[in-house]
Amino acid sequence: MKLRAFALGALACSWAACAETGPVLAPVIEVPPLGASAYPYEGIEALELSIARAGDDAPLALATAALGEPLALADVPFGTGLIVHLSGTAAGVEVAYGRTCAIDVLEDGAAPAPHLYFSRIVRWGSPDTGAPAASERHGGHAYALPDGRAVFLGGDSERVDVFDPVNTGAFALLGPSLLPRQRSLLLSFASGQALVLGGVDQDGAALATMEFLDPAAGEARQRETQDGPPLIGHAGVLLVDGSAIVAGGRDPDADASDISGAAWRFRVGTGGVLDVPELLPATMNVARSQHTMTRLGGELGADVLIVGGRDGAGQAVAQAELYRPLRESFEPIEGALLQRPRWGHAAVRMPGGFVLVLGGTGLDPEGNPVPVAEMELYDPVQGSFALAGTLPANAGLSEATVTPLPDGRVLLAGGRDAAGAAVDTVLIARLDPIDGEVDLSPSARLALPRAGHTAVSLCDGTVMVAGGADGQGPASERYNPPSLGRR
Repeated sequence: MKLRAFALGALACSWAACAETGPVLAPVIEVPPLGASAYPYEGIEALELSIARAGDDAPLALATAALGEPLALADVPFGTGLIVHLSGTAAGVEVAYGRTCAIDVLEDGAAPAPHLYFSRIVRWGSPDTGAPAASERHGGHAYALPDGRAVFLGGDSERVDVFDPVNTGAFALLGPSLLPRQRSLLLSFASGQALVLGGVDQDGAALATMEFLDPAAGEARQRETQDGPPLIGHAGVLLVDGSAIVAGGRDPDADASDISGAAWRFRVGTGGVLDVPELLPATMNVARSQHTMTRLGGELGADVLIVGGRDGAGQAVAQAELYRPLRESFEPIEGALLQRPRWGHAAVRMPGGFVLVLGGTGLDPEGNPVPVAEMELYDPVQGSFALAGTLPANAGLSEATVTPLPDGRVLLAGGRDAAGAAVDTVLIARLDPIDGEVDLSPSARLALPRAGHTAVSLCDGTVMVAGGADGQGPASERYNPPSLGRR
């Protein structure tokens, strides 16, 4: 069967950003190794390659092929913000999928050759990415850059590694090294710059420094004495205006009861230089450590929900409060009490503005620390929490990653179970809009147990995890969700 290509001219010309039809485009297709469960071609009957605008299912150009035939798009329309999709079907059902990040096809430039990761859906793959030998990195951070790359840094490694899913499909070492630090906080700004502050070194000594990283500038970095928030247990969040707020925490060299309620503002100033941190006049109503801060919306002035944590008496904090950016104030939420108070948990926004709280550590009736398996859901309209199910025994209750997926569900990967053992368990959490329960369904497991790893959503809708593993195995793994929400 020959390659069949279609230039959908009438549709293409209806788009204002699209001019004359353009060049032939052939993406660089990357797949997991043959024999891996995520290998896409086993049993595939047909392949369909298309290009479309982001958020639009209607293809501007399309080609179909059988296995073994070349894949390319002819007469690709010129335009910006285009996405190439590749779908593989068996018995008429999509079983494999991949897409590029957004690309530009310009009249005055050569045809791009974007990288496209193609694998079985809802599977983890470990393609050859040139990943650094960092599978044992623990306690690090990861974040996405505006250009589609992803940065992995921190933890017990001084390396700063950048993964490029757009142009190379591989890792590269970024020039500057950072101080190895555990229990630190990462603030990533919309510019792609990031601030790492606080934490402890490998001997447990406090690091009273903060480091400002600018990946676009390569070697550019500020390292200076930290004159601001406490060094561990603090939480932070990026506000819609581009600044970031950090609140709470404690100094590891001080008495454990000395918990801070202070809040600080950080912002990137003129010339891309970090401004001097600003101590806010308002403080949290409850001083706390190891809490979470979650922005409740994308509009200017959106409130920030502060949940859980541990107070100066060692108790788990039940009372939630809001930071109100337009008022620069902290306000308790009347009646918003956690059913299972906890610290060291995760919190993530769900569809409808709800916030899912899961994992962490609480206290039993005798006052002993115990893992918390119950999930809770915060309703921003009611201003209250409700129990929303229980994590299974093999789930990670601490040191897991919690990553939103394009279709509104949440990916829970790895972590430590109630006994403290690292797990390879992966769960998908979905909010049932009818009964308010959170449905959990198992997904393909990680290649090996991971805890204290990092996860980041890539610009093609996949999720990459790295680090957190003590044994032999892939340094990184990539999860391929269904195509829903990725077109």
